[in-house]
Amino acid sequence: MRKKILTIAGAFAMFALFSISTRLAAQEAGLQRYTASGCAACHGASGQGNNLGPRLAGSGQPLEAFIDYVRNPVWSMIAYPEETISDDDLDAIHAWLASVDMAPQRVGSAERGAMLYRRNGCYQCHANEGQGGAQGPRLGPNPITLTRFTWYSRHPARGMPPYAEAVMSDQDFADVHAFLAARPQPPSLEDLPQLRP
Repeated sequence: MRKKILTIAGAFAMFALFSISTRLAAQEAGLQRYTASGCAACHGASGQGNNLGPRLAGSGQPLEAFIDYVRNPVWSMIAYPEETISDDDLDAIHAWLASVDMAPQRVGSAERGAMLYRRNGCYQCHANEGQGGAQGPRLGPNPITLTRFTWYSRHPARGMPPYAEAVMSDQDFADVHAFLAARPQPPSLEDLPQLRP
């Protein structure tokens, strides 16, 4: 009986080692595909994000949504058809990104962000709720990633003034970003009686 238990325990140990080595090999393959596909140029060597692309590591995004976004991106990202990168490759990249141990992103306070949004004059161009207007684009709800939001605010184009760290810290931007993310979704056109036939 004892010999049988030891045999079963040994089989479980071998299975666990096989599973771990298989998972590590898959993660290594994902990193290689991530690097070879040029993802690091916009999303950082570890998927941490930078001024060109959002953070991907540890995002928890489902595989199907990840693949769909790569195939049909928005903003400035180019589309990657299946002829360029296969679903299997994207699966491997997704698995690697999920395994990357990243420190959590800075957490913002929407209440403090509302105060900073008004104090720093953001409302003058982007309107009271970040909905945008004649002087500036819509910022919320569903703002761009915090990394891009902070970078652009420090290096703006067109007529927007730059917000240096002496004026707004990274935490200030996280708070304003939280305020914008908390803005309610606008009503659908069908819900506006003025637009009904």
